[in-house]
Amino acid sequence: MDQDSSKEDRQHEIIWRNLFDETELLLKDFAHQGLIGSDDYWLVDEDWGWDVLQIELPLSLAWPSIAKKLQLILARYPDWRITIRLADRPEGWPGMGIVISQDKIIDDLKREYFPAEFRSITFDE
Repeated sequence: MDQDSSKEDRQHEIIWRNLFDETELLLKDFAHQGLIGSDDYWLVDEDWGWDVLQIELPLSLAWPSIAKKLQLILARYPDWRITIRLADRPEGWPGMGIVISQDKIIDDLKREYFPAEFRSITFDE
């Protein structure tokens, strides 16, 4: 391993840890407000070496609010992304979620599977 690679690895680890900590505080705040339960989400606590932080969250009306606040955090980490994957999918539902960056949200939710009350979830600016 050369010195430049080692420096990049350390920088990645620092950013990952900072982003993880800030995201954890945000999710705990949503849980404290009662918008999500404290056991309702999983912030993946393993760094796979990608510039991505991963969250699993059940279907909830808090998704748009959480996504917008995560975008504010990502403004400090412009090359990073946060994914939210739908947790606890019923059998037969495909994998789905969103990818958040500082300037956009890629929405891959398949609303045709959702109960009617959740089909209108949007991430409009």
